[in-house]
Amino acid sequence: MSAESNIPSEKINTADDKPIEESTVEKTESVDTTSDNSKTNPEQKAVVEKAIQKLQPPPDAPVISEPAKAVTKRQDIAVTAPTPKDPPWTLQQFFDDEIDLDVELATRFQNMPVMSVFKSRGLGSKAGRGVATISTPDGSAQVSFDADSTTKTVQVSFTFGSMLTLRFTLDTLTDANRDRWLALMRRQEGGLAFLWGPTRWESDYMISISRQYHTNLYAFSPNNFEAATRVTPEVRNKLLDWLDGFWKHEDNDEEQNDTPDLLTW
Repeated sequence: MSAESNIPSEKINTADDKPIEESTVEKTESVDTTSDNSKTNPEQKAVVEKAIQKLQPPPDAPVISEPAKAVTKRQDIAVTAPTPKDPPWTLQQFFDDEIDLDVELATRFQNMPVMSVFKSRGLGSKAGRGVATISTPDGSAQVSFDADSTTKTVQVSFTFGSMLTLRFTLDTLTDANRDRWLALMRRQEGGLAFLWGPTRWESDYMISISRQYHTNLYAFSPNNFEAATRVTPEVRNKLLDWLDGFWKHEDNDEEQNDTPDLLTW
């Protein structure tokens, strides 16, 4: 007799029945869960759709692109005319005949270094530019004039102790402004002369006061920095001749005869 026949009928393995019951329960639970989700999904979907609708812009709202907005801003700036700046207080008092500008500037700039050495050199043969340097005998202070014969622009750099430099750019001058300043600087009696263009004090400018034994040069910038120096008559004449060489232009005799002399300002 085989060993299988000795096993009682009550102890016969019923594993086939038990897994069937468990799988049935699991299927029932999964079906119940699915049925719960199917009940809540429509509600969640409705909430999400409602939020999306609120985030959308109105259908009739105009669409403005960033480039168009930037162009509008530039057009506004171009249309608006710049407001002229008021003259500096010192100039305003001088225009109102309340102060002597020579005395006032000499008081503000005391003990100016005296420039008695003049040197000039070119900056290449094609650019048409040159540099003229006036300095003190010991070289502790100097002023450099960089000139361009094409644009007639002049940059004036005041250097003290080879450490600090203040640069002024005269790029708004007209031929009449230059010619008038040179003529005033060469007067035998000397006097006051302004070197500036149509923008006046709104750009860098210079004030020159010539006397018999010296000439004071003052430079001003609307960026709130100033500089001053004193030159000997010999250095002044060499500097004027050097600048005249870069500022030469074709003269029109008819226009010069019809144009009255300009004021010093």
